[in-house]
Amino acid sequence: MKKILSLQNNHSEIIIMKKALLLFFFVFIVLDCHAQNLDSMYQCLDRAIANSSMYMARKNKKIEKLKNEYLSTKDSIEKYNAGIRLYDEYHALMNDSAISYLNRCIQIADHLHREDLKLKAYVMIAHQFAVSGFYSEAQFYYHLMNKNQIKGGLLVDYYFGLCQLYGDMAFYTKDDKMKQIYFKESDEYRIQLYKVLDPHTTLYLYQKSVQLCNEKRYKESLSYNEMWMKKVKPGTHEYAIVAFFRSEIYKNMKNVSVQKYWLCESALCDIKCSVMDQSSLWSLADLVNRDGDVERSYRYIEYSWSCISTFSTHMRGWLVSPIITMINNKYKEKLTTANRSLSWMIGVVSILSLILLILLVSVFRKETQLKTARNELSDINKQLESLNNQLKEANSELSVVNRRLNESNIVKDEYIGKFLSLCSEYIDKLDNYRIKVKRMVKCNQFKEILSMVSSQSLKEDEIKELFDNFDSVFLHLFPNFVSDFNSLLKEDCRIKLTERNRLTTDLRIFALIRLGIDESSRIADFLRYSPNSIYNYRARIKKNALCNRDDFEKRIKEIGMEIRNT
Repeated sequence: MKKILSLQNNHSEIIIMKKALLLFFFVFIVLDCHAQNLDSMYQCLDRAIANSSMYMARKNKKIEKLKNEYLSTKDSIEKYNAGIRLYDEYHALMNDSAISYLNRCIQIADHLHREDLKLKAYVMIAHQFAVSGFYSEAQFYYHLMNKNQIKGGLLVDYYFGLCQLYGDMAFYTKDDKMKQIYFKESDEYRIQLYKVLDPHTTLYLYQKSVQLCNEKRYKESLSYNEMWMKKVKPGTHEYAIVAFFRSEIYKNMKNVSVQKYWLCESALCDIKCSVMDQSSLWSLADLVNRDGDVERSYRYIEYSWSCISTFSTHMRGWLVSPIITMINNKYKEKLTTANRSLSWMIGVVSILSLILLILLVSVFRKETQLKTARNELSDINKQLESLNNQLKEANSELSVVNRRLNESNIVKDEYIGKFLSLCSEYIDKLDNYRIKVKRMVKCNQFKEILSMVSSQSLKEDEIKELFDNFDSVFLHLFPNFVSDFNSLLKEDCRIKLTERNRLTTDLRIFALIRLGIDESSRIADFLRYSPNSIYNYRARIKKNALCNRDDFEKRIKEIGMEIRNT
């Protein structure tokens, strides 16, 4: 029966090997692309380190939730399962906490008299001691286990743990005889592991990949690693493990650029998953340091050391110490070179400072001379500014005079034209009047002539016509006079025209003032009123003004000035 199972396993291995070889060339091309993207991977890794506190906070939040579940549950089985879940979170984060929760699970199993639960915890704690470098403790727990009681999936973990334990002991021991013994033990347990493993599981692919790499069958190892990688989720701790072992394959194949790429992938996953038990980053720091990038290697090894301190195991410290020493020595060399360069630069800067001091003294002297000249120029500018202000004032006064002259010319031209027209009309009227009187004299109509010359209607008609002509000409010259005049008065005292293009007596008085006729006697003569009446009219209007009474008539004289200026 064992031979049949062995033949079946070998047949499955042959099928897997054939498929893997077909995929090898495609994988090789893809890996070349990965090597070309190494710089971008460095940038991603730098960002991940910068954000590591955020990832750790997320991890701690999850652990805190599990701790609350562990403390709150009263059922022993549920507490045991909660302890196992806490171990799963701590096993790659903090070694002491992981072992502590496994010991609690062992106590719970003892209390329940459950050998199956105790064996499960023994397998886990033995494995935890093994991966953290406490080999004697791991062997102690393996000796406590009764192999005959271990079944199913736990048997797989049992053989896997022993295989890894003796493999690590063989790798780290300094005695060649012990190394051979441990490697032999590891191989025996790997054989037992293959017997109970499904060839399609990730653990089987992992073991085959490691075994073939140890046998220097790197292409076959890489094929199994590729199949292993397809079965794990990117971004997880499991993916980081696959990537690390892939980097080890390329390390043995002397392909350093691709090795560094997969170390970056592995370290990136571990940082994002807050894994403290990691080898990728300090291995990468060693390679980067060999390339001469001391700053980057120092940054990576510093983060790695903080992870090792958090995980709390002496084994990782022993592994990293030589790399730290080498990076530290290079960093010191770089600092020495930088200090030497700095000394030269200080000397150069000192000479330049002396030259600059001389230049500053010279500039200060020139500045003093320039300041004196500037003060003199400032005095001249002030004098020029004073003269300019006087010239502006003279120009403003001249502009006002020009506007007034321009306005006077317009008014004069308008009224001269109207005066000549009226004179012509009056000549015609007088001539018509003469002809009419002559005709009436010839007809001896003396009574009619006496009646006609005695009537006041002719005078009143002519006065009315005079006022109409005045109103018409004035409103033509100042079309907005009425609205502008009203804007100077209180709202309830504003004047409304009863007839279009015909001013009231109040408006005529101030229209004459606008034209420059401001003596009450002259206004009275023109409007056929007494000077006292004109004075009362003016006083009544100014009483209702919005502005100061003394400024009212001045504001009246400015109405339409802009229009006249245009």
